[in-house]
Amino acid sequence: MKFDNSWYIMVRNSVLVRGGFMFSDFIKHYDNIRCILRDIFLYGCFSREDLENKSSVSSRKVSYEIRRIQQYIEKEFIRSDWEGRNKLLSLSYDSISNTQNFLVGTYQSKSFTKTDLILHFYLLMALKKINKPATFLEIEDFLIQEGLISYDNISSKTVQRKLNELTNSLEILKYEKKGRSKAYSINDDILKELTNDELRKLIFVVSLYKNILFPTISGYYCEETLKDYMSHERGINEEYDDCFQYKNLHFHPLIDEEILWKFMKAIKNRNLISHSTSKAGRRLKSREVIKPFKLRYDVNCGRFYLISFNENGRCISSRLDRVEEVTIHKEKYDPTELQERYIECMKHSWSSVPCNNVDGHDTLILKVIIDESKEKYILEKIKNELGECTIDNVANEEYLIQKKVNDCSEMVPWLRSFSGNIKVISPKWLDKRLKDDWKEMLNNYGVIS
Repeated sequence: MKFDNSWYIMVRNSVLVRGGFMFSDFIKHYDNIRCILRDIFLYGCFSREDLENKSSVSSRKVSYEIRRIQQYIEKEFIRSDWEGRNKLLSLSYDSISNTQNFLVGTYQSKSFTKTDLILHFYLLMALKKINKPATFLEIEDFLIQEGLISYDNISSKTVQRKLNELTNSLEILKYEKKGRSKAYSINDDILKELTNDELRKLIFVVSLYKNILFPTISGYYCEETLKDYMSHERGINEEYDDCFQYKNLHFHPLIDEEILWKFMKAIKNRNLISHSTSKAGRRLKSREVIKPFKLRYDVNCGRFYLISFNENGRCISSRLDRVEEVTIHKEKYDPTELQERYIECMKHSWSSVPCNNVDGHDTLILKVIIDESKEKYILEKIKNELGECTIDNVANEEYLIQKKVNDCSEMVPWLRSFSGNIKVISPKWLDKRLKDDWKEMLNNYGVIS
């Protein structure tokens, strides 16, 4: 019986259009998207002129990159303002009303060749039709006999590479030994033992944890895959609205998750690494080989830090949103002695700044003024959030708090949140900085001049 592939041609054409073949702006590596999102939309370079001044990139190149990123993100999340003749772009979203991270789509915007897409489906259909484990030669003969491929446009090595990708990387296929050859077949359904009701419960669990466990992109991919499975394999077509709300939910860390994943693998396997960083629009390549030890996440601002050590035992903190490129070395390190050193350097860190000197800490002294009849809870909240500190009741409704920290600068956002009840006594420069910040804000809003 002749193999009817007419339905596949319709699917393939749809995929070619939806997959981006109608556009000329393809993506081969996520590094390009990450730089665009960081520089143009997230971290201050909102106009074309800003980016030109920062990175010395040509006007034509900047315009191309801006146009390209607008193809990957829904229009409702891109905000446009005008400052004179300059068009200012930024991302605008509300994680309370919509907990779906729209930046996930940027990871799914990868370019594929026509051959790559065709082989993906042809190989699956061939194995489904053969209906038994088949060797590479048997699969290849089937595709040729059915007129699906010819050596004029697809080589034998290309087919073999695609089989290896489906087996080793995607794990859609499996193989068993058949003499000296591998016999391929479609992998087992790992969800076949679950009932439809259990699948419905599973989708809610995945929906909850996709925004909690990092890297979050894997949770979103799992959720979408599970929905497709329920629809196509079980005939379950139901709408699942967001039923969870999150505190301190940030979307932007997702763009650094490819780098985060590399760091996680290096930490787990205890591999030495090196990486380049960007500063003031320039890429700075560090030749220093370091020992990655811990990842820290600031829940208030949604920022990841890598805590590592160099060969001299110095503790180093690296912001992931400034990392450009990561090299994982084959050499490994022994983490035994680093745990004690990590605690010593980071125990007084408010967020991410280490202390490599014994006497290098700052002493923060605050005066807290509250109306104890109404605001006792504020003092309790301050105590809980500060952690280890000393508190003295120095006067009626006045308390003096002392805390040892690695760097008081890290506490500025937290101090602002209690500005009506807290006065900085020491260090003086911190008190001046807070006052200057308030003056600048009031001046920007026209309250003072």
